[in-house]
Formats: sequence, C-alpha cells, structure tokens
Amino acid sequence: MTPLDRFLKLCCTEIERRAQLAQTERVALLGGAAAFRRALDVAAPGPQAARCVLTTVPVATQLQHLLPTSIGQAAVAAAGEIPWIPSPRVDDGGANVALGIVNDARVLGPLTCGLILVAPGAAYPEHAHPPQEIYLPISGRGSWRYGGSGEYRSLHDDSLVYNHPRDLHGTIAGDEPLLALYILWA
Repeated sequence: MTPLDRFLKLCCTEIERRAQLAQTERVALLGGAAAFRRALDVAAPGPQAARCVLTTVPVATQLQHLLPTSIGQAAVAAAGEIPWIPSPRVDDGGANVALGIVNDARVLGPLTCGLILVAPGAAYPEHAHPPQEIYLPISGRGSWRYGGSGEYRSLHDDSLVYNHPRDLHGTIAGDEPLLALYILWA
C-alpha cells in the first residue's frame, strides 16, 4: 500500500467516525463517507500517479509545520504522490493557498477529492458549486463559513464541514497552516 492509499483510507475512516458523532447533517455526512469508501475500494492509479514535485507551490513548505497527529503525518508522507497546483480561486501563484488534486493521482469515479493547504492567516475564498461537499480538517485551526451560514465559525476537533449544493463557503487559517481533505459527490 502506498503512502497515498494509506492516507486516503485513514481519511475515510476518520470521516466515517466523525459522521457518526455529528449532531447535524448526519445522514448527508454518512452518505458522503459511504461514497468515499466505495470510490476507494475500486480506486486505480490516476494519470499523474508518479512522484510529484511539491516545490511547484511555495505554500507547500508549510506542510513541515503540520500538527504531529497520525493523519497529519500520513498527509506529509503522501504529499509527494499528489499533484499540487496554485488555487485558481487565489491569484498568488501558490504562495498562500494550494490544492492537492487527488483525482490526478487516483481514479475515484464520479467523486472529486483533493486537499486544500492554506498558509497561516491566509484565506481560501468564498465560493459555491453544485455538488455537495465534505471537508475533513486534518491540521491547523481556522474559521469556516459553511452549511448555509453567513458567519465564520471555529470547529471542534471532531468536526466535519458539510456544504449543501450551492452553499457559499470558505475558510481562513489561524496561526498554523490549515490542511483539509475535501470530497464532492452528486
């Protein structure tokens, strides 16, 4: 099993665990977790499944500052297998915000999966899209706008972020780099 496969399985298990604990949106969260598990069960190497160069995005240096949790360390170990790009939502060349495009490393069927990495104090801008979405915060604290709310809120350690289709959402990193896995599905 590659570091990326190990990391994705850890993320799926963590999403399943947190979905069970959720006070709101439990059915949607469990549905997203099940869709992710099904996609991982049949995942194949993607078009860019070779080793990737992290230096293509300057914010990647922040990965060394992730919290030393098992899932955070698994993310660091897998980072070199994931193609990273500057976020198209931020015009900074990847200095503060980058996306790890998991779908380029693993074919996951209709599910879209990736990572957002946000430098301390930086923002991943508000946006909306048709598919529903789950974010699994992996490392770092920040404020999140999600779930149809107009306010940014801090999360508890065991939280997931759920966005209905077309919910406006975004995040602002705190004093540490923020790393989160996202999955979108129909």
